[in-house]
Amino acid sequence: MPRALADLVRADEGPPLAKFLQRRASDAQFREFVTHRSVYHLKEADPHSWAIPRLSGAAKAALIEIQADEYGQGRLERMHSELFRATMRALGLDDGYGTYVDRVPAVTLAVSNLMSLFGFHRRWLGATLGHLAAFEMTSSLPNRRYGNGLRRLGGDPTATRFYDEHVEADAVHEQIAAHDLCGSFARENPAAAGDVLFGAACGLAVEAEFGRTLLAHWEAGRTSLRLVNAGAEGFQGGDPELVQRAEAVAGIDDLAVR
Repeated sequence: MPRALADLVRADEGPPLAKFLQRRASDAQFREFVTHRSVYHLKEADPHSWAIPRLSGAAKAALIEIQADEYGQGRLERMHSELFRATMRALGLDDGYGTYVDRVPAVTLAVSNLMSLFGFHRRWLGATLGHLAAFEMTSSLPNRRYGNGLRRLGGDPTATRFYDEHVEADAVHEQIAAHDLCGSFARENPAAAGDVLFGAACGLAVEAEFGRTLLAHWEAGRTSLRLVNAGAEGFQGGDPELVQRAEAVAGIDDLAVR
């Protein structure tokens, strides 16, 4: 199983979103990226935690080890969702859960909803584990790039800590998820081994589509967020120049992130 997961990840040809954010993204584009990611990161780890009571033995222990890190080993200020809140505040964004759900497109919701779909349904237990493994196995290097990109834009250690934390943590989680979690589960449940790989493949697919969507909008000079007529608060999440062009096309006078 670990080798099959590694082959699946190695064959993935996702778009260079992390490289773009590291080297080229404007401040406004990085803020848009964080706005998109808030849909999941403000509840980080929760969808995969539904698998804990459905597991036993080595696989259960491995998942708890990963999730304990995600939840900061019981310390609020170290919870990954709290670290992301600090990043949002540093970028001038509202860190309330669900604040921007109306502003993100379907592809962003699909990234989060896939985890919930697998997590809600016991029959997709293997897919939940495979999804988590793919998530951890493709996280360390992109997060290094995100952190470096935010530093390039002037982000301080508080702003970048979420990404810096994931560089080291996910390098360890990658091995635990592939070997101790998915490997143990597949040995104990050989009939569900295919579900593990299915979950991993689905996770890689929605992430790739997410990246392609953002890059396509930015390369075309457009905001990647949905345009919402929301009163007089002012647009908070995207590049004002991009928004002005969108307003001219759509005939919208006032846009806002809510």
